[in-house]
Amino acid sequence: MKIDRLLSIVVYLLNRDLVSATDLARRFEVSPRTIQRDMEAINLAGIPVVGVQGPRGGYGILDSFKLDRSLLSTDDFFNILTALAGMGSSLEDRRISDTLEKVQGLAPASSAGRLRERAEKLHVDFSMLGGGPAQRGIFRLVQAAVDSGRLLRITYTNNRLERSERIVEPMTLVFTWRSWYLFAYCRAREDFRLFRVSRIRDPEILAERFPRRDMSYERFAAGQDPQSFRPVDLVLRFDPEMLPLVEEFYPEEDRERGADGAVTVRTRMPEDGWLYGHILSYGEYVEVLAPEHIRRIILSSAEKIRKKYS
Repeated sequence: MKIDRLLSIVVYLLNRDLVSATDLARRFEVSPRTIQRDMEAINLAGIPVVGVQGPRGGYGILDSFKLDRSLLSTDDFFNILTALAGMGSSLEDRRISDTLEKVQGLAPASSAGRLRERAEKLHVDFSMLGGGPAQRGIFRLVQAAVDSGRLLRITYTNNRLERSERIVEPMTLVFTWRSWYLFAYCRAREDFRLFRVSRIRDPEILAERFPRRDMSYERFAAGQDPQSFRPVDLVLRFDPEMLPLVEEFYPEEDRERGADGAVTVRTRMPEDGWLYGHILSYGEYVEVLAPEHIRRIILSSAEKIRKKYS
């Protein structure tokens, strides 16, 4: 659409001093003549575009028109850009890329060197959070259902490895407990649920729209205890050899080191297959002290592992 192209041209010019008509035509896949007409349309819209003749000339936006950016420091811009770039690497969302381009356009040209220097010292990459191409495709479809307010049909595997088909009212995408979740109202269970996106298969957006129910994720997380997302209070005892890994994974306030060098960890996590696998990954160097039912689950899993190797 022309309006989308015009907005994209404005953002692109905000990021640069001068851009030739040929370069603009190549970038936006139109003719130089179309670019000239676009410049006229942008001017008529009240955005002052200047044209400079010559081999080094081109189009640009009048500096006095650009937003006064004195309230944001170079560090402020770096923090915003880093966060957006990290999210973009995880979600591969074109809208985030567009936002990133716009914010880059607000950064003063004088700060470009400082921003590059900061970028060389800190880089955030969340790409692994989005999973592989298939998982990213599922995420984008779920996100589209949330944005459009339409019902979503999914095949879902719960933490007991039970697979079922659900029709849900997708409300909010949430990143918590190191994973993406969909907060939704499940019509089969007639209740609010959190669905781990990595366990969703064959999502299908339905034609029917739904009125959003009076429940936010924040209220749900504070006051609900859903069966599909049961946080449990864990007490784990790690042998001294595991101290470096324990320090890496668990915050200091959750750890207590005993006189024998063993580390006791008190934490709260959602109970699911990931939790059991996480505990088992420490092998013989960890013991579940509480709760008792998880202790029994780990013991049973360890016995089954022993049988496989006996």
